[in-house]
Amino acid sequence: MALPLNQLSGMPNMSTTLNGWMKPFTLIIITQTNIDGIPTDTQITASYKGTVQPLSPEQVNLKPEGQRSWEWLQIHVQLNGNPLANDDRIVYNGKKFKVMARKDYTLNGYIEYHVVGDYTA
Repeated sequence: MALPLNQLSGMPNMSTTLNGWMKPFTLIIITQTNIDGIPTDTQITASYKGTVQPLSPEQVNLKPEGQRSWEWLQIHVQLNGNPLANDDRIVYNGKKFKVMARKDYTLNGYIEYHVVGDYTA
């Protein structure tokens, strides 16, 4: 059965190809809700299959000048798992990060995130 044109991306679904490249890892997702006017953090632990790697120098160069010295990571994940949204905060390997970009490649079998080291006092 052929897919409708609005579901064709022109790219192959890479989910099976990426299987050998991706490994399981865990993130702590920190969400903030407003309870009676008080911001309250909630943490959940989520498991993913994907890759985590630093952004390439070319990608960091595209960031605003004042942000280029910060720690940037690129995360590719398969579609199963908890989706992240811009401004979500996560903990990876004991370090806090903030989700700055979500690139939706669901037609190709994965999602890409750019995260930056979160501010610590």
